[in-house]
Amino acid sequence: MVVEMLEREFPDWDKAVGRPKGLPLVAALRLTLCRLRRNATYNDLSEDFGIGVTTAWNYHQKMVAFLVNVLECGDEKGLSVLVEGTVCLVDGSLIPTFNWRHRKDLLSGKHRRNGVNVQFFIDPHGRIIGASRAFPGSWHDVHCFREAGWVNVVKRSGGCIGDLGYEGESDVNTPIKRKPGIPLVEWQAHFNTQLAKIRVAAEWGIGHAKNWRILTSRYRSDLTRIDADIQAVVGLQKLNEQASDRRLKFGRVKAAVSE
Repeated sequence: MVVEMLEREFPDWDKAVGRPKGLPLVAALRLTLCRLRRNATYNDLSEDFGIGVTTAWNYHQKMVAFLVNVLECGDEKGLSVLVEGTVCLVDGSLIPTFNWRHRKDLLSGKHRRNGVNVQFFIDPHGRIIGASRAFPGSWHDVHCFREAGWVNVVKRSGGCIGDLGYEGESDVNTPIKRKPGIPLVEWQAHFNTQLAKIRVAAEWGIGHAKNWRILTSRYRSDLTRIDADIQAVVGLQKLNEQASDRRLKFGRVKAAVSE
C-alpha cells in the first residue's frame, strides 16, 4: 500500500530522467524505515546502502515528508474526527534526546533525563489514534495536553481517561487522588482499580509504538525535525495495526467495562 502511494508521488524516480538516483525508490523507503526502526545513524545507513551520508540524509527527509503527508498525521482537525464518539485514553511519553546546550527546558524531573514530551490518544484496544507535536520534557502532561489544543478535541469524544498527570482537566476522567494521611475508602479504591484496568491499554499502545527505536533511543538529529519523524512513526504504526486488524482481547478491560 505504501509502495503504491510512493510510486504515484514520485513517478519519475526510477526513470532515466535527469541525474541518476543513488537508490531505487523502494530502497530509499527502506532506508527511511531502517532509520526509524533502528534509530540508525546516517553513517550506518551510508555504509549499508552504499551511498553518501548527505544523500542518505536527503532521502530520509523526502521519505518522511511523504509519509507524514499521505498518512495524514498530527492534524488536529483530523483527530477531532477520529475521536468523535469514541472512548479514548490519553497518556504522555518522554522521547529521549541528547542534552543540547541551547535548550534548557528538556530535562524531565520525573524521568531524570533529557527529552521531549509527546501526548498520545489511544483506544481501549491499545491502538494509537494520534500523537501531538513534541513539547519540552520539563513540561507537565496536562500542560502539554492543553498546549496541543486537545482540550477542544476531547469534547467531541465519547469520554477520555487519563492518569493523575491530567488532574484538574474537567474533560479527562482521572483516578481519585489520596490525600496525605487519609486512606481511600473502599469504593474509591475500587473505582481506581477499575479505571486502571481500562487505562492500562494506553501503556500497551505506547509500548507497541516504541518498538520503533527512534522513540526510545536518544534522538540525534536537529530537534526541528523530531515532529516529522514522530508523526511518520505513528502513521506507520497505525497503518500496521489497520492492516492486521488487531483487536486485542483484554479480559481485564472487558471485566472493568462490564462492571
